Parts: sequence; structure tokens; C-alpha cells
Amino acid sequence: MTTQMTLADALAVDGMARATAASSPDAITQLDQLIARYAATGEEFSANTIRKELPEGIRPNAIGGRFRRAAERGLIRPVGYVASTDPRTHGHAVRVWQGVRR
Repeated sequence: MTTQMTLADALAVDGMARATAASSPDAITQLDQLIARYAATGEEFSANTIRKELPEGIRPNAIGGRFRRAAERGLIRPVGYVASTDPRTHGHAVRVWQGVRR
């Protein structure tokens, strides 16, 4: 079965890709390692959980893209949503993830 992406999804993916490209490559690597470290615990976590550990040079919209990439690689799986604790986001929903045991 082929799933087609909605226009909103396509725009979101494009925005995350642009934010990733505008971020420091070293910071992206550090973020990917941070996500992998939390995933390895098997505990649930979100962007709220890692916010204080985010490396310098990360564009905010790149964070969701890196979580999405980790999910595509089979490292994490979505398990729910929580309200964002970042005051700039006015409490919008952020996905909660859990590491996938291999």
C-alpha cells in the first residue's frame, strides 16, 4: 500500500530539512547522539526531556526532524504526546518517544 503525504506533512518535512541544513553539522551529530543515548534507556522521552542538553547551533525546527530521522532508522517509536515546556511554543504538543530494543 502506498501512502501519500499531505501538503501540510510535506511542508513540515521540508521545513525540518531546511532547519537541519541551517544548523551546525557538529550540533546535528551531537543531537543524534543525544537521542540515541536516551533511546538506549528504553524509557519514554521527548524534546522536553533533552532540551537542557541541546548543543549550541541547533535550529529549533531541526529537533523534530532529527527525532523523525531516528524513528525512520528504527531507533525510537512514538508512544504519545505531551505539552511543550518551551515557553516560545505556548504549550503545543510534542511527541513522546521510546527507544526500540534491538
